[in-house]
Amino acid sequence: MKKIFVVAASVLALFACSKPDDVKVAPPVQEKISVTPHTATIPNTGGSFDVIVSSSGEWTLTGKADYSSWVVPSVVKGVDGDIVKFTVQPNLGQEALVSDWTFTCGKVEDTFKLTSSPTEIIPDHLKLVTAPSVILSHEKGSLIVIAESSINYRDLKYSLSEGAESWLVYQATFEGDKEGEAKFVFEYTALEGLDDRQAELTLSAEGVEPVKVTVLQEAKHVLMTAKDFYPAKIDGETIGVGITANVAYSINISEEGKSWITHKEKKDGKEYFEIAAFSEQKRSAKVTFTQTDAKEGETPLSAEITITQQNAIIRWAVRMDNNRLFPKWENGGLGTSYNFTLECLIKPESFKQTGSIMTIMGIEGQFLLRFGDVGNSPNKIQIATTAGNWNIPEELPANRWTHVAITFGNKVATAYFNGVKIGEYTFQKQMYYGTTTLEWVDLSPSWSYEPSGNRCFWIGYSYESNRDFRGLMTEFRIWKKTLTQEEINAPNHFYTVDPASEGLKCYWRVASGEGETIPNVSDGGKNPLYGELNVRKQGSDNKGDAGIQFEPVSLPEN
Repeated sequence: MKKIFVVAASVLALFACSKPDDVKVAPPVQEKISVTPHTATIPNTGGSFDVIVSSSGEWTLTGKADYSSWVVPSVVKGVDGDIVKFTVQPNLGQEALVSDWTFTCGKVEDTFKLTSSPTEIIPDHLKLVTAPSVILSHEKGSLIVIAESSINYRDLKYSLSEGAESWLVYQATFEGDKEGEAKFVFEYTALEGLDDRQAELTLSAEGVEPVKVTVLQEAKHVLMTAKDFYPAKIDGETIGVGITANVAYSINISEEGKSWITHKEKKDGKEYFEIAAFSEQKRSAKVTFTQTDAKEGETPLSAEITITQQNAIIRWAVRMDNNRLFPKWENGGLGTSYNFTLECLIKPESFKQTGSIMTIMGIEGQFLLRFGDVGNSPNKIQIATTAGNWNIPEELPANRWTHVAITFGNKVATAYFNGVKIGEYTFQKQMYYGTTTLEWVDLSPSWSYEPSGNRCFWIGYSYESNRDFRGLMTEFRIWKKTLTQEEINAPNHFYTVDPASEGLKCYWRVASGEGETIPNVSDGGKNPLYGELNVRKQGSDNKGDAGIQFEPVSLPEN
């Protein structure tokens, strides 16, 4: 007993010697939990969303309601660092769906709210994909208008403003390249006029607002003058320059004309210029019209005229109505010609009816220049030969002077009007023995070649009196050479040439308004072989009354 007591006393003594601060007690664990993020919104099409959990220990997930019909979490418990994937079904309703979730760790918790967006009910609609304004070229083409709509393309309709269907023609409506699109296809015709034209295209369907497209077809830009050359009177005048334009333009007078040409006004489609009086031989200047509203990248249009003042070179012409002229050739006349040129200035004042003939000059049955004939327009020149006829394809105007030059050489005839090459032709005719080609022309028959003289070289007459020329003629020439275009366009060639020119055999120049004949001035008038030009009245025989009716003119025209 004594030993037990001693041990007990020793233990008590040991504890009695220890201090309370020397005893270590483990601290209590601090509970925590947090989620990232706290809210999320999923589109109505559905999807998934991840939430990260941070916690001090194990956690659990609970919802405040049963959301299983539209949202399901991947796990409902876990530990620190776990990710919860919420899978959301599409929301077909028109209201948002909201789920509230609680993450719990011990006695602490955190929340997460997930919202599913409602399905938006889009009402029927119609809107343009194509721009509301469309500009078309003046040339014909296709127009495609694209619209987006909730309505089937087959139920879409179109309408055009009044008059537009004459040039904007509906073709078909097709399903577009994208879902919900429709293509309207139209064909538009070429615009020939000078003015733009516009249409309003309306697309519509039941229950939607219609949409409109403004369609503008721009006319071809034009800037041109009625003529290139405008002669002015020596004593001055106001001239009107006819101009066709659907663009804005400026007017510039060249330096040579600024002292005597003044622009006055535009009226009735003409630009008027005042021309000062002039006492010397000749002056000219250019007036240029230049487009000012050309778009970027476009070359501005321009037109140019020449205004000229000069004292008249030719003052007399022959009135051909009811008159006929012929050369009184001696010793066979010009003879056979492989190369030659016929020239004159003519001013037809009227043309005969279709099918009739109006003669200029030449030899019936050989080589004859004339207007009309069967199958040819009365204002187009025909060359009639032994190897067929050529209808020159250019119409000549009435009441306007035209220089006509017909050359022949190397079996080819070439026509020039006012120095412009109109065309060329090889005369060939099918004969019973084969094809014959015109190689030469006999210009020798004199006025007495036949008893009636019908097949001699005539001016303003051939074969019978109803083939006369109606108007004025002057400056008659025959060359035994083929003139070039450069020679024909030499300065003042239309109105005068050197009588001593090489190859010029007959030059009947109307130098005065007197006399009963027109002298041949070629070779200085020293060659009697190619004699003077005589006249006979229509309605008489070819040896009838002589006498030429002269008429004053001013050429170049002033």
